Amino acid sequence: MSSPLVSIIVPVYNVEAYLSRCLESIAAQTFRDFECILVDDGSTDSSPALCDEWAQRDPRFRVLHQKNGGISAARNSGMDAAQGQYLVFSDDDDTLHPQLLSSALAAQAESPPPALVCWKYGPEFPVSLPLQLRPVPQSVDGLFLGSDFANVWGKLWSRELVNGFSIRFDESLRWCEDLDFVTRYLLALYQQNGALTFLLIPHVLYRYEQQRPGNVTSRYSPDKLIYEQKTLPEVLDLFETQLQQDAGRWGPFCQAQLFALIGRLTDLYRFETSLSPARRRRAIRGYLASPATRRLLALCGQYRVWPSMRFCAEHGLVRAVFFLARNCYKPWYKALVRIQLWIKNKFYWGFRALRRLPPQGKEEP
Repeated sequence: MSSPLVSIIVPVYNVEAYLSRCLESIAAQTFRDFECILVDDGSTDSSPALCDEWAQRDPRFRVLHQKNGGISAARNSGMDAAQGQYLVFSDDDDTLHPQLLSSALAAQAESPPPALVCWKYGPEFPVSLPLQLRPVPQSVDGLFLGSDFANVWGKLWSRELVNGFSIRFDESLRWCEDLDFVTRYLLALYQQNGALTFLLIPHVLYRYEQQRPGNVTSRYSPDKLIYEQKTLPEVLDLFETQLQQDAGRWGPFCQAQLFALIGRLTDLYRFETSLSPARRRRAIRGYLASPATRRLLALCGQYRVWPSMRFCAEHGLVRAVFFLARNCYKPWYKALVRIQLWIKNKFYWGFRALRRLPPQGKEEP
């Protein structure tokens, strides 16, 4: 029996309410030459039985049962067992558009030299799709700023490249394992071809389930700060490799990284209630003092990336920006203080006058 062209890898753990919907979407693919490897990661509900049932029903589905080792271990087991030329990852509670594989493979066939084919994800599929999904060339910073960079289930991976460079998911990472995998894959692709080419299918072909209880994106964990610190140096290396000839593109990238950093610190302020305020401040100072963060802030200073006060005000990040500036980058702090004083002097008396106005329909005594 010949090897399939595509291997779809689905790590499964305690998701009995969503698993059938996911597997039905895979079986409904218009491109038929694929295998689906279900990796049961020690589930304690009826998920293992559902996996076995699908393997008996459709010969394209295979099941691996293993002790619970986390999503990275499950994905690695699936990669070791895969036989396809290309790899596609899917989470066990998400669904694939019927045209996902056919569209991705058509885009891949049209891209010499080899490109990384990506597609969009979202909460709902489009009502209709054009007959031919034309992929759009994308730069690495454009892909990153479009939020399609870090996920692994929105891309078509070359198994030859993955095995040739021994790329696997880091099982020591509880968070950001996908960002680490993507970055190392792109560095390997650049090393192999001397360039990076991206093709983005500008349609939602992957439906992402965000509302399931326990979904990692629907809850906060301070561990994210720790694991993002491990992957940030690799991300910066990748972007230095790609953007060194075009310094003007560093600005949006650095600003996106900076806003992500501010957001993480704000999450720590808001949600880490197990720590006292003093311990939260110490944790943030330690995060800001790390070499990876210092390197990012140095790049922000080099390319004159300043926090946008409007953005920060709209997202409730003003306090976090001031804390970051005061503890890590003094020029920002001095500028922010000047802006704060200017706003106060310009609007303070106007605000006081407005507060003294009587309610509508009443007159001052």
